[in-house]
Amino acid sequence: MFNLLSDSILLHIRTFILGDISTHVSLSQTCRRFRKLYENDESFWQLVCFSAGFGRPRRRGNPDEHLTWRQVAHVLSSHHRTCEIRSCRDAHLYFAKRYRTSSRRSIKTPVSAQQGVVFHSLYFYLHCNQLSPGEAFAYIPVPDAISILLTHLPTFPECRNSQYGPLCSHPNASCTFATFPAVDTISFQDADGRTFLNVSNSDGCTILDVNRALAELIPRDQAPVEVALAHYRDLVQTSGLSLAQFADMVSEQKGFLDDHEYPFLNELVAQA
Repeated sequence: MFNLLSDSILLHIRTFILGDISTHVSLSQTCRRFRKLYENDESFWQLVCFSAGFGRPRRRGNPDEHLTWRQVAHVLSSHHRTCEIRSCRDAHLYFAKRYRTSSRRSIKTPVSAQQGVVFHSLYFYLHCNQLSPGEAFAYIPVPDAISILLTHLPTFPECRNSQYGPLCSHPNASCTFATFPAVDTISFQDADGRTFLNVSNSDGCTILDVNRALAELIPRDQAPVEVALAHYRDLVQTSGLSLAQFADMVSEQKGFLDDHEYPFLNELVAQA
């Protein structure tokens, strides 16, 4: 039946399922005709991702070298099928209702104004101290260095798909826009109203963009270093490897952007 339809009609039909990334990935692999319709249409893949609430995080080192939007869609679709963390798999759904009712639903570029934006719940969950003495679950709005640090440390190998850290190993959570609507710049201010951090991404600031920018502010003092080294030593003991062997193994696990850097790993190697 599809063979009887013109390309223009098929292109029109696919716009009705914009936010369903997995369906577009499946269609693009169905037959040669669909593969051709999707293969070189980066603009449409960008629209598919944006309409689902996903952006394209900047890479470390050279942010101009990035995944294509088609690659982003395939990574997201694949991770959604395997990840055991619901809040990663379904991270983009947090703003789903807002996207459905927004007049900007089909716009594929982030806005420049920060007024009126709403932060994704993962921003608080990953970056702020959630547990206070005597309280079961209390958000503290100020980003906490240790909470941020834990999102950059490796997990036990057998738990790679069932724990958050490092965040870069969970592309769905990483690529989710940090705000609604998506913005190209986020400014953070202290209690005195002074800006202490600017996060920028022309494709829209994602959770990972914010996460990495906040990580750059982690002080290299005793508390963070001790937390990281204690975590590494626990993993070393479980792995049965030497410190040097463990550091080499971990260094090879660079996340879906192939650019992750593990904090304070050099200090561990120095003790080897």
